[in-house]
Amino acid sequence: MSYPIVLSFNAHDPTGGAGIAADALTCASLEASAFTVPTALLTGDFSQLDAVCPLDAEWIDDQARTLLEDSVIHAIKIGVLPDLNMVRVIAEIISDYPQVPVILAPSILVADDDEDNDADDIIRAIHELIVPNTHLLIAQKSLLAQLAEIKHDFSSIAKNDPAALARAHVQAILGMGCEYVLLTDAFAPEPQVVHQLFHDDGLLRSDAFVRLPDSFLGANSTLSAAITALIAHGQPTPQAVGEGLEFTWQTLKHGINMGMGKKIPDRFYWTREGDEAKATTEPQKTVGGKRPTPSPSTLQ
Repeated sequence: MSYPIVLSFNAHDPTGGAGIAADALTCASLEASAFTVPTALLTGDFSQLDAVCPLDAEWIDDQARTLLEDSVIHAIKIGVLPDLNMVRVIAEIISDYPQVPVILAPSILVADDDEDNDADDIIRAIHELIVPNTHLLIAQKSLLAQLAEIKHDFSSIAKNDPAALARAHVQAILGMGCEYVLLTDAFAPEPQVVHQLFHDDGLLRSDAFVRLPDSFLGANSTLSAAITALIAHGQPTPQAVGEGLEFTWQTLKHGINMGMGKKIPDRFYWTREGDEAKATTEPQKTVGGKRPTPSPSTLQ
């Protein structure tokens, strides 16, 4: 027996709430195997991030290529990118394996004492080197705007039709070769969190979820890892996005306190005795006898 393999480039968060540990746990819950290549070591707790220590780009290149040469990788996820050399190395790797879908959910964490890198330079490098080879970009509105506005002027749209600005940003990214863009807006003040998936054909799906009252560490890591795992299973991307969103919302709904700050997602909520889903008299649907099948009712 074997599982589909996800190769994850991400930071090591010692709490396990986010980063590469979150990727591994999410993949395990969705019956996929995570091969992990850490890009940075983080220092912090459930309340704050205190320090970022980037790892050596050459080491990352050697480790990733060793795994790619030894096993069949079904999907690649890219998370924390702390410096320019790392962006260049990962860009070269994915260009050498064009058949492997790349899910890009970038987080730009630069060490405070790093004078050779800044966030703007890293975002520009991601725009030029990684986005054109990306299957799915997952980004908040603010990051999407930063990526799209590097080579395009949207001032007239922002002035005359602000409501169309996000879609203009999406179209700019799709025009570079990126196949799908999942636009998230978790920081909007509305009572629902809306996620929109775009393709060259336009808006493919819009999923709305009730905003939960708590703050979470690792929601984005869980979402991107879940979608990547489902794509690795061979699901069509729109379906993988829908199931990944439902899975992530359930992990947050059942979030757990491990410290004095934010909650972390419970990626194995469906295994807990006494879980609400198990309390129902109607039997749970499962995939492979283990993973709950998310409800299709989230499609709006």
